[in-house]
Amino acid sequence: MRVWIFSFLVLLGMVELYQWMKNFSIPLPVFIVGGALLAIASNYGKYTGWSFGQQQDKSEAKNHLSTPTVTSFANPPNQELLNQSTSNPVVQPTRSISFTISSPTQEEVSKNGG
Repeated sequence: MRVWIFSFLVLLGMVELYQWMKNFSIPLPVFIVGGALLAIASNYGKYTGWSFGQQQDKSEAKNHLSTPTVTSFANPPNQELLNQSTSNPVVQPTRSISFTISSPTQEEVSKNGG
């Protein structure tokens, strides 16, 4: 019996809330400010330059600002994986997947009505 009463009260509350929300309107500037606040909140951790962002350690900041050297581009750590002579060859398919397009015969044209 309690479940029925609770369900009835929830349903009644939802109907009243729906009727109230039908006539409720928010002005456009509130939507704009709300969207800006959501954008700031979603990008909160991405920009460390902001005063309320997390501060980096000095070692992390130094590594973040350092530029890579020419030798790091010339000899990447996975150079052996990129060498074609040691890589596995590409397996060619055993049967052909191509087909030929031919003109329909007079018999096929008359059968299809075209």
